[in-house]
Amino acid sequence: MAWAVTATVAVGYATNSLITVVAGGLRGAGLLAFLCCLGVVVSLQLAHYSQGALSWPGRVRFVTLLVQGLATFAPAAWVGPQFGAAAGFLAGSMLLVIRGGARWVLYLAVGAAVLVAALLQGQPWEPLNLVYAVHFTLLTGLMLYAVGSLSTIAAELRDSRSDLVRMAVVQERLRVARDLHDLVGHDLSAITLRYELAYRLLPAAPARASEEMRHVLDVVRQATVGAQFVTGGYGRMSLAEEKTDAAATLSAAQIEAGIRIPDVTLAGRLDEVMAVVLREGITNVLRHSKAQQCQIELVVEGDTVRFQVANDGADAVPDDLTARGDGLGNLTARLAEVGGRLTTRSEGDWFYLTAEAPARHQAGSSDRHSTDGFSPTGWTREAGVAQRWGPKMASGIVVVVLAGYAVTMLLNIVWMYSGAAGALGAAACVAIMLVMQLLLTFGLLRKPWMRWAALLVEAAAAFLPLAWLHAPWGGMGGFVAAAVLLVVTGMVRWVLYAALGGAVLTLAVLTGTSVSMGAWLTISTLLTGLVVYGVSWLVTMVAETHAARSELAHAAVERERLRMARQLNDVLVDGLSQVALKGVLACRLLGTTPSRAHTELERILELLRRMLSDVRHVASDYRNISFIGEVDSARAILAAAGIEVTVDLRLGTLDKKTDAVLATVLREAVTNILRHSTARRCVIEGEDGRLTIRNDGVELPPGPRPVHSQHGVGDLARRLDGVGGRLEALVEDGWFKVTALL
Repeated sequence: MAWAVTATVAVGYATNSLITVVAGGLRGAGLLAFLCCLGVVVSLQLAHYSQGALSWPGRVRFVTLLVQGLATFAPAAWVGPQFGAAAGFLAGSMLLVIRGGARWVLYLAVGAAVLVAALLQGQPWEPLNLVYAVHFTLLTGLMLYAVGSLSTIAAELRDSRSDLVRMAVVQERLRVARDLHDLVGHDLSAITLRYELAYRLLPAAPARASEEMRHVLDVVRQATVGAQFVTGGYGRMSLAEEKTDAAATLSAAQIEAGIRIPDVTLAGRLDEVMAVVLREGITNVLRHSKAQQCQIELVVEGDTVRFQVANDGADAVPDDLTARGDGLGNLTARLAEVGGRLTTRSEGDWFYLTAEAPARHQAGSSDRHSTDGFSPTGWTREAGVAQRWGPKMASGIVVVVLAGYAVTMLLNIVWMYSGAAGALGAAACVAIMLVMQLLLTFGLLRKPWMRWAALLVEAAAAFLPLAWLHAPWGGMGGFVAAAVLLVVTGMVRWVLYAALGGAVLTLAVLTGTSVSMGAWLTISTLLTGLVVYGVSWLVTMVAETHAARSELAHAAVERERLRMARQLNDVLVDGLSQVALKGVLACRLLGTTPSRAHTELERILELLRRMLSDVRHVASDYRNISFIGEVDSARAILAAAGIEVTVDLRLGTLDKKTDAVLATVLREAVTNILRHSTARRCVIEGEDGRLTIRNDGVELPPGPRPVHSQHGVGDLARRLDGVGGRLEALVEDGWFKVTALL
């Protein structure tokens, strides 16, 4: 849809440029030469609309712009005053394929070049004509940039959706891997060592064995608390809930706690961020087993919230925690999102973690674009068009485009009609149309009857000046055409849109307007409507996509958290409960039947060794790519993107190298689905050395597709070649299928 609007607008403006020079009297060889130049300009413009144009080598972009510039200004030698009709294309290309602030300088330079070329022609140009020529060039360029970016923004925001969700999931995996290693792995190792010692002390020193077993039960309880801390609380966090959990956690860990958190409601994300601070602070206390006391305090002073977690295990705390990439380091980024900061200090045996933030933080761009402390600015491609288009940028350009069209209408009125009163009346109608169009474009009219009223007001303001101007004026129905497309739904809007173009043509004929001018007015009306509809769509798409990106990543992360919670609960919490029960049993048996206690200790040690192995395996899976982990991640990511997923796998046991290759194949396939398809369904199948990923979101001719010639898929093909396999791609019955054969 975006590409169709873009191409239609480009061809439409090229047609109007042709009508302009024909109306100016150009015929014969001169007209043919202009047609050739116009064909070059439009072809290069369409090429610049492509998603990858901004990433072309600098030399290629320079050559294409140079050729387009020559084809734009060369007709000035023989066309006459109408030579600049296609200059707007060049201005738009400058914005599309040049990076940074230089693109705006070159964009303005095109307008200046039109002015200079017009003056060099030596014709008696009126000042109003010169103003109109420059204005129309710059307006057309800005309009072509906005509309031309639609398809590219849609594609790149789809790419960023994939990357954002994946990076958010990866970050969550790394967090759990870190906590498994630091919080649970250490405790499991300590428990195993103590039970090993108790096992060796039997039967020679049963008293010492009994003492060790009693001590190890405390460690088991602490490890259970830590395991629940890693696996629990995977919903949306709140400070009130974390306060209750912190009290229970510290009590279970036999740490004396003083908690002073008043019943206050923190605004926006601040409540969640402070809950994260509390959780990370308690995690820090649990990691350093020396801590025997913990003091937690929340104070709201004016517009500042200060939250502090202190414990008496300072000599075990590394220096400069907030500068590292661990949990406390991540808190710094979280607090920065809400305008706050994190500080740590040690005083004697006490370690203080303090978070401060404004009580009424206004959500900025980082709030809207981040997920659990993850900001997409770290991975967005520097040359990406989507990176240029934030909601404010889109809104600003749309306002300029609409205002520019209004100015064009006013210039046409002043140019064509000399009566001051009539011109002022028409100008008032233009102002009314502009206000109504702005209200519709930015969705400020919530109720249907309000939108219909705005449409009727626009229509009245567009056609009322006919009562005293007695002839159509330039672009008179353009805003009305846009309003029809925005207000009316279904196919009816396109019927009314076309009917409006017919009405303008009919009025032109009835008022004696020339054929060329009638055609120009009709095409201009329809193009203006399509452009305004397109830029309105641009505002909506950019705003909604930016708002949805965070929720999309949140949804995928929540699914990932629940999956990890289930897996870790099976490995850790249940296992530690068994260890605790068997440990209590062994302690009781030690005084009556030492042989049975010895047997129970053997079972405990076997269980602990298995748990340690499982924890290392799970942590490794979270740190490194694994096929099963990618399958679960693919489910979450595709489901979050609204794609129905079916998984049917019977691959059996995979060696480490093959597992990694298949995981990479699946990851690349899912990325391609999100980036390059409109899929609604995806099927992941595997058995007997074959993995197939299918999706129904392609519009390609049936048959096999090349794999080695494409960058991402080509890398996969070479990796499969390295393990004795191959990659195949096929379009069949509307489905795109990628198959990895081992």
